[in-house]
Parts: sequence; C-alpha cells; structure tokens
Amino acid sequence: MIDLAENQFGMSSVPYSAWHIGQQHHISAESKKQHGYFLHITDMHIDEDYLEGATSSSSCHRLSHPLQTLKKKPVLAGKYGAVGAQCDAPVILAQETLDWISDNWKDKLDFVIWTGDNAKHDWDKKEKRKRRDVYNLNQRVTDMVLDTFWDAKIPVIPSFGNNDVFPHNQIAGPEVDGDLLSFYERLWRTWIPSDQRATFRQGGYFSIQAVPGIQVITLNSMYFFNRNKAVRNCLHPQSPAAQQMVWLEGQLKKARHDKHKVYIIGHVPPSPRDYKESCLTDYLRITTDFSDVILGQFFAHMNIDHFLMYGKETATSKSLNATTLGSDDDHHLFHTTRNINAYVDWLHTMYEEIEPPREDKHGSPDEPRSPFTVVQVSPSVLPVYNPSIRIYQYEKKQKHSAKPYGTLLGYEQYFADLSKWNAPHQKGPLQYELEYSTQEAYGMEDLSAESYFQLAKAMVEPTPEGARLWATYRNHMLVKTHKF
Repeated sequence: MIDLAENQFGMSSVPYSAWHIGQQHHISAESKKQHGYFLHITDMHIDEDYLEGATSSSSCHRLSHPLQTLKKKPVLAGKYGAVGAQCDAPVILAQETLDWISDNWKDKLDFVIWTGDNAKHDWDKKEKRKRRDVYNLNQRVTDMVLDTFWDAKIPVIPSFGNNDVFPHNQIAGPEVDGDLLSFYERLWRTWIPSDQRATFRQGGYFSIQAVPGIQVITLNSMYFFNRNKAVRNCLHPQSPAAQQMVWLEGQLKKARHDKHKVYIIGHVPPSPRDYKESCLTDYLRITTDFSDVILGQFFAHMNIDHFLMYGKETATSKSLNATTLGSDDDHHLFHTTRNINAYVDWLHTMYEEIEPPREDKHGSPDEPRSPFTVVQVSPSVLPVYNPSIRIYQYEKKQKHSAKPYGTLLGYEQYFADLSKWNAPHQKGPLQYELEYSTQEAYGMEDLSAESYFQLAKAMVEPTPEGARLWATYRNHMLVKTHKF
C-alpha cells in the first residue's frame, strides 16, 4: 500500500457540496466552514461463502434439500442478506454500501471511523473458519475501504473486533499474538501515523489527529473484553489491559496539555455485561476525569442502536449488573424478543438511576467537566436488522461559534430496507435512506453528555410524552425491522 500516513493529517478539509436528507438541502458557504462531517461504519461481517437462496439454518451456505422443503418452508438468504438470521453478510452488501457512501457523502466527509468485525462469525459447524479466513476477509474489506476513500485522501481510523482475531474473542499480548498485531499494522499502515506504529504492534491501539485540534484514540477493546481469557484484568500492572489503560490516560493528558479535543473509538462498548470489572472501573474513572477533553465515544458490537450512560454512582450500581443478560456467544443475542426486552429493561434502569449533575469544583467556565460518561453504540451493516451507517456533524468553527470546537452537533442514521431490496425483480444498486436524525427524533441540540442526560430523563418520565419518546427510541434500536 502507498504510505500517506505522514502527510495525511495536516491536509485541508475536504470540500463540501450539496447533500441530501430525504429531500435535497443546500449548505451555505458559511455552514461549510462551520460544520464538519464524519462517517461511522461498523460490523460488516462479510462472508465469501454466502449463497443467495441458501437456507438460514446452514448459515446461508447451502441450498435446501427437497425433503427439508416439504417438512417446513425454510428461511432463505436474500441477495443482500437474511435479516434476523444467523448468517453473515454477502460481499455485495458491503461493496454497495461503500458505493452509496462514495456517491452521496464522500465529498463531504473529513474522516471515517471504522470499528471492526469485518470477518464472518464461526457459525457454520460444517465449515469452521480458519486464521487465514480472518486475515483474507479483513484484507478484502480493507481493500474495499481503501478504494472508496483513497482518491479523496480521507483519513480512515480502524479498530478490530472480536471476530477479527483468531480464535474469536481471544487475543494476548505481542509475545503470543505478535503475528496478528503485525498483520493489522501492515494492513492498516496507510492510516496509522509512523510514530504510532510501534505502539500498535505492541497493543493494537493508536492515536491520530484526524483533523486539526481533534485527536481520535482508537482502542483495542479486546483487552478489556471479559470473554477474552488470554489476558489478565486491569488490576495486574503488566497485563496488556492495564498497560493500554495507562497509555489511554497518557494520551488524554497530552491532549489536555495541547488543548486538543478527543473522540474515543473501539469495538466492544464499555459495560458490566462485556468488560472485565476492574477495566470498566478504570475506564469510567478516566473518561469522567477527562470529560473536558473527550467529546464523543463511539463503539459497536451490539448491532442495536442505543447509548450507554454512566455517572459515578451508576457505574458501580448493583442493579446495573448485566451478567444475567448473557453473552452474544451464548446464543445469537438480540435475535429474540426475550433477550432484547431484558437488555432494554436494563437500559431503562440505567437511565432512571443517573443522578442530576453536581457542580464540579475542578472544572472551569471555559472547560467544564461533565459528571457523565456517554457511549454511543452504532448498529451494524450486517443485517441482524436492516443495514445502517451514521453520519455525524460536528462544530468546525474555532472562533465566534455558539458551540465549542469539536462539539458533536448530531447524527443522521441511514438504512437500507432489505424487505424492499431483497424482493424479486428489484433492481440495484442498493440505496440507503434516512431513518432519523437526533435533532428531529429527539429534539437534541447537540450530543453533549448534558443533552444525553436530558434525553435519558425525558424518556423515563412517567408521562404520555415520556412514553412516546421511549417508544421512539426503542423502535430505532431495531433499525426499521419490527416493533416490540
């Protein structure tokens, strides 16, 4: 690959042109200077063995047997995926998703965050995936992403997921998994700054100035993941998990010193369901302490659209212990109403228990600290529900603006309705459409922690308006597939 890492990050921002949200809107020259845009795309899970017309019971790999068809009509794989089935995504879904982004958004984007799980799951017991499959699938998706954004020189900031390692969920430090870490360092070298490559080879994480004044820290969330038995928890100073936490705090101190703002990205979101307890405690302590620096946290993995919110009290609340929710490896989590409802009830309790903000004596009027940690969890391209992507808007004007530089102003979530695109005789290419915007759906002026606190409290109010808002939020979780 050509190495642009050294000259990529001081470049002028990509010019904007007219853009579409349902109807055509024109962006004024002043707005172009004031607002920036970036893409969050995640969980593509491509499967080169996906076969249109195959049965979902075969992980969409094999056609049905005539006797099987007589007994029960099987769920068959559509052209662009099998919504709700235990199948991964056809390559055409990922490719035409990137094509749609290229046609509609590439000339408006400043950078891309790409939060992992590019390889297929290990669902098919007759065709177990191998290490080379994981590498080859990541190579193919990386080539597709590179082809999409390279000519516009748009920085892409990757992280890997629990299905991008082998065996899935398991990754140790460089003394054991140095080959895997080196593979991804070579694969993504185009986008990793030269002074961060040694760090990445040691731990799979790095930091980058995506645009002037905004640092993106991309974490290896696998070291915090409680399903990863290859590393010890954050109580052990020599563990890769603890070392990454020390590195994270150091990066945030440097950003504060340099007066930069920070976005944090990763695959597995921080929660008691998924993180080692000591790592979750440390992570929430650090992100709360540096809330004057951190303006956004972007994760994936769960496939459903939601946000997590922690205060100092709720972070250790026993009522928010999520171990009873099970793991996504126990069953195809969130493909059953029972599991969805349990998780949604847990979120409702989380929002109820968040305490109102208190005055922070350590903050300042210009750089206030929030008592909250907010984690935005984006749904997937993989059609667990309908495929989706997000476009974020942020404050780009450094002087004379109503919001501080880097403030997240909102996002628009786009989806492809596979009930339409999988229909017989439907002609492509695949098109995405607006599902909702945070401003119109929730009335949010920005995506600050304070705005999320107001939304959380409004949704759990025992009033008709609170119930309506909560119903809207719940239905967005499943990306226009069905209501529950």
